[in-house]
Amino acid sequence: MIDLKNQSKVIRYFAVPFLILSILILLNQWRISRPDTALETAREYLEEQFPGGRWELGKLAPVGEGLAKKWRMEFSSLQKDGRRIQANLLVDRWMPGRIVGKFIILFSPPQITDGERNRPTLAEQISSRISREGVFLIGILLLALQLLWLYRARRQGVFRRTDGILLAGLGGAVMVILMFLEIHPGLMIAYSLFFTFLGLAVGPPKGEGTNLEKES
Repeated sequence: MIDLKNQSKVIRYFAVPFLILSILILLNQWRISRPDTALETAREYLEEQFPGGRWELGKLAPVGEGLAKKWRMEFSSLQKDGRRIQANLLVDRWMPGRIVGKFIILFSPPQITDGERNRPTLAEQISSRISREGVFLIGILLLALQLLWLYRARRQGVFRRTDGILLAGLGGAVMVILMFLEIHPGLMIAYSLFFTFLGLAVGPPKGEGTNLEKES
């Protein structure tokens, strides 16, 4: 049984900040996993370039990993003069209002009307060099560090402000990794609730360091 009154310091400096971080990360995960805004961006761009056309979406797929995640879209349209046009677009998933690559072709006769190569940023280049397995391993190491730090706080019988800040930061880092790996939101919610419960359950027992120590 968790004594919430006795764990007020743990709640204030760990549970609340960690849950707030988790909610923000979950909202961002929901945002990058939905193509709605990216589709709106693509259709607005195509309407500006070729007004009056009716664009049909052929393919939509997520591509890339880490910070290099994008939506790949293939559109086709029939111009007023009867010519068919095809557009292949890449829309940034982290910033779905930004088109990072486009390649538009008119048929009969074939003609490239707008082409552009995707130029990844330095952050995208770095993140793309780390495999999913590597990111997963980093998450496991951070999770192990969390458990070791909780065990340390339990053994010492005192929960300091720095303990709460560190544990909340580590928990947030694991949530970010789960977001990078596109783990199901249900599992992310389960992790955040479990880690919060674990922090409260293994916090300093009643009468043993429930007050924060003054730090120099």
